Amino acid sequence: MPGNPGILAGGWQTLQTVLFFFLLSAVSVWDIRFRIIPDRLQIGIALLMLLDFSPGNLFGILALLPYLAVALCADGGEGIGGGDVKLAGAIGLVLGLPASLTASVIGLSGFVIFGLACRWRRKRQGKEEKAALPLGPFLGAGAACAYLMKMGGWIV
Repeated sequence: MPGNPGILAGGWQTLQTVLFFFLLSAVSVWDIRFRIIPDRLQIGIALLMLLDFSPGNLFGILALLPYLAVALCADGGEGIGGGDVKLAGAIGLVLGLPASLTASVIGLSGFVIFGLACRWRRKRQGKEEKAALPLGPFLGAGAACAYLMKMGGWIV
């Protein structure tokens, strides 16, 4: 990434980019289909930080704290699950703290807009019950956008 060549710069960054996008896509599909994010996908994402390592990226793990707080405050198992919390941390390790916060803003904005649209649609259809929505695809989309922004030099 510009200004941060890392220990294994060059072709390793290309490999990291391809694998990061692949794993984010896998997380999205899995979360939509099964409403769970497997640990092996999150571990794979976290390990990608080694391909373009920067000690500053370790602070990215802090990106999971807001998700953890929401998960702990949720009643009766509704809301954010542990997979979403771990995904935020894994993404943070790859992106670093500033870019992972940007990813969260982008992903959560998309999630809220989509959630409002779904709720509006369900009300128009006369359905009042709540529908569970997967957060993983939105976190993944936000992470992909932030990754590209970081590669382009728009985020430190």
